[in-house]
Amino acid sequence: MAKKIKIAFADDSILQRALVRAIVAQNNIFDLRYNCSNGQELVDQLEACTELPQVCIMDLHMPLMDGIETANRIREKFPSIKLFGYTSSIKDSEIEIFHKSGVQLIFNKTNFNMVLQEIHHCLTINNE
Repeated sequence: MAKKIKIAFADDSILQRALVRAIVAQNNIFDLRYNCSNGQELVDQLEACTELPQVCIMDLHMPLMDGIETANRIREKFPSIKLFGYTSSIKDSEIEIFHKSGVQLIFNKTNFNMVLQEIHHCLTINNE
């Protein structure tokens, strides 16, 4: 069996975190290493870990540290991690700033299975 892709997830919604945990548990490709309630918690987990995840998926709007600041911090401290956004925002200006912070793709919060498929596809294409 191939090694699973390690991911970290950050969203202030308890429901979203539970949903992600359940979906990833049924998935053979990904391994959810960190499931954080905000960006500060995610950065703290990354700073304390011994093996970094390959992917971080983060919400745009979170308390303490939003997705934009989180992406900027992770990009500076851990440039090997691929960053992806996950939001219900439809404001073009927010999406543009989120992209500029280093996230490769931004997904709408409608179908997390599709998010995982797209991320897997993106990682597969980049590794060919």
